Amino acid sequence: MTDSDSTGEDLSEAARTRMSFPARVYLTGAALTGAAHTVVYILLVRYLDAIGLSDSEIGWIQSADAWGKVAVALPAAAILARRPARGVFVLSATVGGLAYAILPWIEDLRLLYAINLVAGFALTLQYVAIAPFLFRHSSSQDRARLFGLAEALPTLAAVVAAVVAGRLVTHWEGPLGGEAIATGRVIFGGGMLSLCAAAIFARIPLEHPAVEKSTELWPVFIKNRGVLARFAMPQFLIACGSGLCIPFLPLYFKDRFDMGAGDWGYLFASGQVLFALGFMLTPFVIRHLGYVRGIVLIEVASIPFFLLLAFTWSLPWAIAAFLVRGALMNSAYPILKNLMMQATPPGAREMQTGMNAALWGVGWVVGPLAAGHILEATGGDYTTLMVATVVLYVAAAVLSWLLLTPVERRLAQAGPEEFASEV
Repeated sequence: MTDSDSTGEDLSEAARTRMSFPARVYLTGAALTGAAHTVVYILLVRYLDAIGLSDSEIGWIQSADAWGKVAVALPAAAILARRPARGVFVLSATVGGLAYAILPWIEDLRLLYAINLVAGFALTLQYVAIAPFLFRHSSSQDRARLFGLAEALPTLAAVVAAVVAGRLVTHWEGPLGGEAIATGRVIFGGGMLSLCAAAIFARIPLEHPAVEKSTELWPVFIKNRGVLARFAMPQFLIACGSGLCIPFLPLYFKDRFDMGAGDWGYLFASGQVLFALGFMLTPFVIRHLGYVRGIVLIEVASIPFFLLLAFTWSLPWAIAAFLVRGALMNSAYPILKNLMMQATPPGAREMQTGMNAALWGVGWVVGPLAAGHILEATGGDYTTLMVATVVLYVAAAVLSWLLLTPVERRLAQAGPEEFASEV
C-alpha cells in the first residue's frame, strides 16, 4: 500500500516528516478530552459510593457507559464513514461534556444511569472515528509515531488531571461538607474540560467522508467479515476481563488498603506516566518484534503483575503491580490499532472500530454487573475478580496469536483490498 492509497493524495518528502495540521489539532483536543474522561473515570465510582449506593447499584450505573457503546457503535460506524470527522469530534466532546457537567446534580438512580448512558454514546462516537482519521492524515513513515502520540498525549494530560482532581477533592472536602459534594464538583470540572475540547476540534479542516453517502455498507461488511472477526474476537475477551475488574480498582485500593481520594489520584497519575512511556515505544516494538509478536508478548508479560495485585495485602507491592501491569497491558493498544487500520481497507475501517467498540461495550456491560454481585456475595473478595480477569487475558493472548499472525503475514504480501478478500 502506498502513501497515496492511505491518504488520498501524494505526500512530498517534507510531508512525510511533518505531522499534518488536522492531526496536530486533533491531538490538542484529545489531550483535553483525555483529561476530562480521566477526572470522571477516577472519581465516578468513589462518588457513587460516597452518596450511599451499593456495589450492585454502582455496577449497574457503571455498565450504562458500556451499554451506550453497544447501542451506538455499529450505527456510528455506518454514519461516521459518511460524515467528515470534524463534526463527529465536536459532537462527541460537547455531548460528553454536558453529560459529565450535569451528573453531580442528579440524585435519581435512573437518571444517573441515563446520563452515563449518554456519555457512553458520546465517547463511542469519538472512539470509532479516531483511528481511521489518523490513518488518513499520516504517511507510512510517521504512522507508528502518530498512533503512539494519539495515546500518549491524552495519557499525559490524564496525569495532570488525576493529580489535580484528587487534590481538589481532598482540599474541598472540609469547606464543601464532605467527600460526595467535593467529588461532584470536580466531576463537573471534567465536563467543562470536554466542552473546551469541542472548541479545539472545531478547528479541524473539513474533509471528504471515507465512503460516499450512496454506498451500501452491508456489502462492505460481508466482503470484509473475515478480517473484522479476527480483530474482534480477542478484543472481546479482553473487554470481558477488564470490565470485570478495572472499574472497581478505585474501591479495591480504598477497601483493601484504606487509600484516600488524593492518594488514589497520585497513584493513577503515576500509572498514566508509565502508560505514556509505553505508548511512545510503539515504533520501537513494531520495528523489532513486529505487530502480533509485540502485542502478545506485552499482554503475557502483564499477567504475573495482575496475579500479584490479586493476592497481595502489601500496599507497596500492590502499587508496583498496578503500575507495571497497567503500563504493559495498555502499551499494546496503539500497536493493535495500527495493524487493524493497515489490514482493513478504506470504507471498512470505521466498521472495524465500531465492531470493536460494540464488543468492548458488551464486555463492560456484563463485567461491572457481575463484579458488583460477586463483591456483595463474597464480602468484597477482589481476588476472585482479578483471577477471572487473568484467565480471560491469557485466552485473548492465545487467540490473538492464532488469528492475527496470518493477518500480519498476508498483509506483508498484499494490499488491504486484496488481503480482505482472502481472509
